[in-house]
Amino acid sequence: MALKAVYLYAAIVALLLCSSANFIQSPSDVFGPVALLEPTPSAARDFGAVVSEAPVAVMRPGSAADIARLLGALSSAGPGSRARAAAAAVAARGAGHSLHGQAQARGGIVVETRALPRAVQVADGGAYADVGAGALWVEVLEECLRAGLAPRSWTDYLYLTVGGTLSNGGISGQAFKHGPQISNVLELEVVTGTGEVVTCSPTRSPELFFAVLGGLGQFGIITRARIPLQVAPPKVRWVRAFYDSFESFTRDQELLVSMPELVDYVEGFMVLNEHSLLSSSVAFPVEVNFAPDFGSDGGGGGKKVYYCLEFAVHDFRQQDSAADHVVELVSGKLSFLRPHAYSVEVAYFDFLNRVRMEEESLRSRGLWDVPHPWLNVFVPRHGAARFKDLLMDTVITRGDFEGAVLVYPLLTDRCGPYPLKKIPASSMLN
Repeated sequence: MALKAVYLYAAIVALLLCSSANFIQSPSDVFGPVALLEPTPSAARDFGAVVSEAPVAVMRPGSAADIARLLGALSSAGPGSRARAAAAAVAARGAGHSLHGQAQARGGIVVETRALPRAVQVADGGAYADVGAGALWVEVLEECLRAGLAPRSWTDYLYLTVGGTLSNGGISGQAFKHGPQISNVLELEVVTGTGEVVTCSPTRSPELFFAVLGGLGQFGIITRARIPLQVAPPKVRWVRAFYDSFESFTRDQELLVSMPELVDYVEGFMVLNEHSLLSSSVAFPVEVNFAPDFGSDGGGGGKKVYYCLEFAVHDFRQQDSAADHVVELVSGKLSFLRPHAYSVEVAYFDFLNRVRMEEESLRSRGLWDVPHPWLNVFVPRHGAARFKDLLMDTVITRGDFEGAVLVYPLLTDRCGPYPLKKIPASSMLN
């Protein structure tokens, strides 16, 4: 079976909490009956900590109607009006997880969507959940698990808002099978730039629906989403295997994504030095007896680099696990450095929440609230090795590199018709 894909090069990102603010009432002749807050330091910050641009005010909406009043007032104001002059831009900010100021609004208004209702309502029959855009994905997971259910597609880090990831993409190791999070939405409630509250879906105002998903907030602000659910497994069999060849590593990743009937999650990362090996092992609850030699690769190409492939299989049985048999079958087809494949059974919640442990480790070392000049890019399959070499030559080998470099395949036919979610003309991405 020929696979077309792109490879995703990514970095882990996280939550930035908002600070408190004092209430002010905007003058009715400027914004009408719109309650705003004084600008706070957090409104000019994000997780990237590279860009800082202060707004003139902050809104913490209690409902979609609050946002509609603000955007409606701005939309109806003339080009030379005081309202336009007082708020040149409006930006929606969820958990403050942007990397380069995308959720900031210099001289404008930041709408903190975390203040929106966070209710998670699982439908009778469990087919879907209606979720407030201000809810964190970890809150969605916790509520759905009470009914033995869960969404199908995730991000690696769960302390992000639903509205935030759906405005971007939402990609993790399940995307090869179910598509990114934006491909797993049945319906949205959106406040448009003119202040209209619209319910949209693939069959109801579809142009708006597909534009808003992955639309970076350019077509409206998401206030509610209907997310399809599946039965949640009690446990997950989680496997990590090590490689010294990028070709073998990516070939085996492509093999795994060709087996969606067996495998439920596929990712991988570069092991650049002892630090990256240790930091990546924080969340993996089994001892990894892998002692790589990071000396010269012997070919005049600099330091030796290793790669870690990881995959997971859902385990629905309490005893005599079928997942163990699947792992044995799949592992036998892989070309990792034997015997360096490690397997562990973990609770489903713990697996999805694995990056939280890495966050806590970084916080304890003072390495969480630091600048993160990170980048997520889609690379065509045929250019993956060349891009990896470019990273090695220009970024990674300069100094003591401590960042995470994630590498995993994504099938583009799972990505859907989203106007602003641009991907290379390849059916498989890295």
